[in-house]
Amino acid sequence: MDETIIYRKVKTTEIEFYHQLRLDCLKNYPQNFGTLYSEELVTTNYKFDKIINQELTNDFLMGAFKNEKLVGICGFIQAKRLKTKHIGEISGMFVSREFSGQKIGTGLLNSTIQIAFDNLEIEQIILTVADKNLSAKNLYKKFNFTEYGKLPNYFKYDGEYETQVLMTLTKNEIKTTNH
Repeated sequence: MDETIIYRKVKTTEIEFYHQLRLDCLKNYPQNFGTLYSEELVTTNYKFDKIINQELTNDFLMGAFKNEKLVGICGFIQAKRLKTKHIGEISGMFVSREFSGQKIGTGLLNSTIQIAFDNLEIEQIILTVADKNLSAKNLYKKFNFTEYGKLPNYFKYDGEYETQVLMTLTKNEIKTTNH
């Protein structure tokens, strides 16, 4: 793996880099995300803006940086209700196409899981992934995420339906991986 990749939380001053990368993922991989590129273009509030701007500790957007350029993102949001605060969700995982195949997704996921489970309240991490997104599903399985359900026809895009796969990882099932 390229040693120049740095994994850390995205800072308030880097929010525009996040916006650019989010638009890139929605434009190039519309089938994998619930928001359309055209919807995001007209919004003034991107999914992780509030989290980045408030620099929260339990909710965060992890970034992969190469030479200070944001090339990948992975979000984490802790459940807010008292009965579910032990659960967090991975959301918005994406690596720029030009950097795919360099194990950046592995590093992003590893960093996100480590920070999430450093929070003593977190016992379980959940996520959803498009069933046809085999590279993402395989990455999650490398970390011992297991499938616990499917939502058929969850997304509809250009007349095509996409099934969402629900996956979970508990603290005692974690399997870290070397980049």
